[in-house]
Amino acid sequence: MRASSETPDLKAELRARLVAERERLHPHQRLQLDRRICAHLLRYLDERDGLNLAGFHAFRGEPDLMPALEALHQAGRRIHLPVVDGSHMEFRRWTPGQALRRNRFGIPEPLDGKPCPIERLDVVFMPLVAFSPSGTRLGMGAGFYDRAFEFRLSQPGQGPSLIGTAYSLQEVDSLPAQHWDVPIDGVITDRGLKRFTED
Repeated sequence: MRASSETPDLKAELRARLVAERERLHPHQRLQLDRRICAHLLRYLDERDGLNLAGFHAFRGEPDLMPALEALHQAGRRIHLPVVDGSHMEFRRWTPGQALRRNRFGIPEPLDGKPCPIERLDVVFMPLVAFSPSGTRLGMGAGFYDRAFEFRLSQPGQGPSLIGTAYSLQEVDSLPAQHWDVPIDGVITDRGLKRFTED
């Protein structure tokens, strides 16, 4: 779907509908789906040697990756979480039990932790509101991930692998894309891994 003057309205409408839909998941159903997503995530990383990984804290119904991130930490991987500063986002080292603070959106962030340059990250597991079969990602609308990985638009395949994580109900047939939207390389849902690029 091409971008147009209606694109922001279409995105806002879709965002509101899908966020509400995932927030309505029954807690038991959510727990089962989260377990499947974590299992698929760990299986994906069994095939990869990357040491520096980035994940996120669940917000407004996003999948809870913490059990997988804790297991990866125990296995010797370096885990990083996003930290927002103004309009900028960086990734800081995180270990289980580390002190966290809530940012202006209410999302927990590491209080301390060494920042990791984006180019040193191997895989970034990204939250999303919706995704399309072509790898277009719809986020919450603040643009932090698009700005952080803007270089991928002119240098496809460079930097870390960008893997969305979502419930399968968040897949849509198509999404309106704008020139600053950074596509993802794949997505992990409760149904498994779907690749959009050669990884």
